[in-house]
Amino acid sequence: MNRKSFTAILLGGALAGGCSKPNPLFLDTWDVITDSGSVSQTSAVTLETTTIEPPTTTSDPPVTTTSSSTSPSTITSSSDHTTTSTTGPNPTTETTGEGFVCDGLDDDMDGCCEVEVIVEADTFLSDALNFVVPGCPVAPGPMDLDCQFLSFGAAKSGHLLKDDGSVDAAVLGVSMMLLRFPTKDGQLVSTEGPIVTETIKAIRLEVLAKYDDILYGEQMKFDLHTLDAGLEWVEGGGDAATECVDGLPSFACRQCGATYDADCTAWWGGEPGKSIPEVLQPLGVVDAVAINSGLEPIDLAPLGTPKDWVPAIVGGSLVVVPRSAVYKGTKYDELFPAPGIEFHTLDGGAPPKLVARVCEP
Repeated sequence: MNRKSFTAILLGGALAGGCSKPNPLFLDTWDVITDSGSVSQTSAVTLETTTIEPPTTTSDPPVTTTSSSTSPSTITSSSDHTTTSTTGPNPTTETTGEGFVCDGLDDDMDGCCEVEVIVEADTFLSDALNFVVPGCPVAPGPMDLDCQFLSFGAAKSGHLLKDDGSVDAAVLGVSMMLLRFPTKDGQLVSTEGPIVTETIKAIRLEVLAKYDDILYGEQMKFDLHTLDAGLEWVEGGGDAATECVDGLPSFACRQCGATYDADCTAWWGGEPGKSIPEVLQPLGVVDAVAINSGLEPIDLAPLGTPKDWVPAIVGGSLVVVPRSAVYKGTKYDELFPAPGIEFHTLDGGAPPKLVARVCEP
């Protein structure tokens, strides 16, 4: 079949469950919304300028020297606006500059500009299973274990779907993508510096995606959720799905135990048996329209004013869950049948990003 590559622009909360096999009725819980890591450590060099005043008996001008010192575990952006610490499950961003984020950028007649917020960690969660062929149907590569026991780590891509096995493939379950963005003091941090939330007039999410254009039609919908800041997760390493162990996240565990089938070190819901919808905060439903080169830009106006919902993803995570699709000419309002749509990741060389239109207050 022909496949098409496009940039999926989404916007917008993660899922969790117990370590038991998912209940097929779990799919019904996704109707809560209506239509109305592997952390790398990098050393950066910080330049400090010191002015040495000459003796008062000479008329020579002051001499300027530059000294350098190494600060471990930080990455300093070329714009000199931010410094990002990459240690721990939730890297933080320190502000080193001041001023309006659009200063020095090309703005429009309204004094507005667009800035990018690049994802700092992303991964996938899934409880999908094939009840004919053993293994995880959305794993990037052969894997005998059920999806719920896998950590997708730094996989370069993953498939998003929501199926009940009644459409075509013998696949039951859901898979979704978790995204975490750099923040500081309650603000998103762009490549140009921190963004005062009240100055954001519009915002969108861009993700490189692929799908089979023979199977799927133009209309797609996604549920957007947020995951609270207290539910930290570590992306992990590797470029494929592996057994979830030693504190990595899976669909079943926020932090896995010593073995994939052991009790979770930490549960998504804080305690065993807490259902996935109970740990997610719904943002809303967004429409995605496929075109020849990708997706039409997604208007997030239905989510409300950005200042009302952006704080929900600051410090926490944004979760993208497929909701509905047109599959083989039939519209499924509550299913996104397998094989689903493939989303690429930061580690795949195509980092998801938020693009915000920012206007001077």
